[in-house]
Amino acid sequence: MGKLIFFALLASGAWLFFNKLDVAGLDPRGVGTRLEGSSVVRDTSQIETRFARVSSVEDTYVLFGGDAAQRRNQATHASFAGLPLRHAQAIAGRHPDFYMCKSPGAAEAQRLTESVNVVAADRDALSELGDAIELFEERLAQGGERTCVHVQGSSLAVDSVRVKENGEDITAQVAPMYARSKLVLAERVEIRDCKALLAR
Repeated sequence: MGKLIFFALLASGAWLFFNKLDVAGLDPRGVGTRLEGSSVVRDTSQIETRFARVSSVEDTYVLFGGDAAQRRNQATHASFAGLPLRHAQAIAGRHPDFYMCKSPGAAEAQRLTESVNVVAADRDALSELGDAIELFEERLAQGGERTCVHVQGSSLAVDSVRVKENGEDITAQVAPMYARSKLVLAERVEIRDCKALLAR
């Protein structure tokens, strides 16, 4: 038994070494995110991205797609397309089927849908967002109800992006990728009941 434990530890150590996971990847929050006052740092094995907190945010979105797949060397953890609830409720009052392509409200919903890039504060927030996107896809395939997600945290702006190996500053190349989307630090994420929210 002792030998088995030893070899298991040895194997896990080798895995960490060959996958080049740094200390940030082993932080208690588990997603390589450090909160440093008004700054947020996203660490990966190859790059370090620093964001500035701009303002507090707390929004609920009707999901229209998303991606929460593992992103080893990207500045954010996930992204999604979401219609802010306040717009969804206003459109639903006139066009309850606004999420259907043939609905008269579809064009307005599409115009007001936001692209949101997410830096997760911890594993719980990332896991819940992943669950929300997975639920959205399942319901979409079944022609079922909509999925809503509530995000609480801070809006962000890119401060700098640096390659760890040589210190190269690649901010000018990376920052424009997020110019047309909303950058958010998600400290709390919850799946919400869209049907009840849209009925209000």
